[in-house]
Amino acid sequence: MSGGEGPEAAPTPTGPGRATRPARARGRRPRWGRPALIVVGLGVMALALLRPGGTQATPVNVVAARTGTLVKTVNGTGTARAEVSRTVSFGGVGTPGGAVGQVASVDVRVGDEVRAGQPLARLDTTAARRDLDAARAALTGAQADLLRAQASAREGQLDLERQRQNAAWALEGARSALEGAERTLGVQRELLRIGGVSRQDLQTAQTARDEAARRLAAAQADLAYARARGGAEGQAAVTQARAALESARVRVQNLEAGLVDAELRAPTGGVVSAVNVSAGNPVPATQAAVEITDPARLYLEVPFDETRASDLRVGQPASVQFDALPRSLRGTVHRIEPVARSSGQVASVLVHIRLPGARDVKPGFTGTATVTTRRLEDAVILPLETTDTAGAGEGERTRVWRVTPNPGQGGQGSGGLGVVRPLSVTLRERNASSAAVQGAGAAQQIRAGDLIVTPAPGELKAGDTVRYTLPPAGSASQERR
Repeated sequence: MSGGEGPEAAPTPTGPGRATRPARARGRRPRWGRPALIVVGLGVMALALLRPGGTQATPVNVVAARTGTLVKTVNGTGTARAEVSRTVSFGGVGTPGGAVGQVASVDVRVGDEVRAGQPLARLDTTAARRDLDAARAALTGAQADLLRAQASAREGQLDLERQRQNAAWALEGARSALEGAERTLGVQRELLRIGGVSRQDLQTAQTARDEAARRLAAAQADLAYARARGGAEGQAAVTQARAALESARVRVQNLEAGLVDAELRAPTGGVVSAVNVSAGNPVPATQAAVEITDPARLYLEVPFDETRASDLRVGQPASVQFDALPRSLRGTVHRIEPVARSSGQVASVLVHIRLPGARDVKPGFTGTATVTTRRLEDAVILPLETTDTAGAGEGERTRVWRVTPNPGQGGQGSGGLGVVRPLSVTLRERNASSAAVQGAGAAQQIRAGDLIVTPAPGELKAGDTVRYTLPPAGSASQERR
């Protein structure tokens, strides 16, 4: 060794056949440090993802599907009106000038309460009773005329039968006489041949035979005539008398009905709302005499918007709340006007909702009617906002998102973790806030208690992990009906 130098550093053994490499200079950073840090970071992230508490889940709100009754209603505000039971008029007692008759008395005034059958007014029936007496006398005469015609027809028929019998007997006698005359003529001819009689005797027998033949022909003609007559004259007289009797009977019936109609009676109980006649004055044929209103028969006239009226049907139940009354009343849709009424750009349909027993309601009261257009029992019900298409109509397909809780990871209390998947459902019915749905297939069935995302998500995909939250007990979402 030379002076001032230290001993030479020995090379680091690397094993057989391996080359030696100099040691790294002190203080220099190892080249594998950055990749190691990346690997460690990824491992930490993977562990975080694998740990239950570190799941990267999308937060969503859910509601539980329920089974119940979905009620669909339409609302409208209208005015109470009295239902006019009947407009009562005179009839049957005609007078000249187009009038029904002259009023003898009026027994009621506006505001009077009347019962069914109570007299309201009377017409003067003096002339009508004279006409009825004359018509009854004419009817009696027509009845007598018919009896005489029938008796004459019977007598004529008997006479005809006698004529026919006499003609038959005469024919039989003429036939016998002819046979005798022909035998005599034959004998005379034989006697003439042997010289027993003269030709004058033969001529006399021939004349007698010809006369018998003439009488036979006349008897045949008389019988044929008697048989052909048939009693037509008597039957014609009976028919004419019977027609006259029927005409007389109809006239009497009409006059009697006119006397009944001359006394105007209330067809139903109620309150007299109008009296259009007065004593001593004639009643025009087209004029209503008395108008009766039944205060117990009221209806609410509601103009429903044309978009709501399409669901209304006669017979549907309604609940009516009047501003002047502390309680609501039950009613029924009684009439739907067939033609809509337009006001500007808005069309409405007038609907009459009958209110039986509404004694406290006065005509003119304002009320709001809620008409139940449909009740769907035992339906699976969801809030309307859970569907993908809030505007879907009855019978149309839509979609909801069901959350299946992860086993052992939540699902109790107010929320937890789960997996979301879409369900295709049919919208059975809907109202303003809820929808009754039914799964579109066996694999798409939805049941009460299923957790459904609300509102319908826009970014989720089938199989995504979500962290769901149930609404607090007693909230609007839980109590929605």
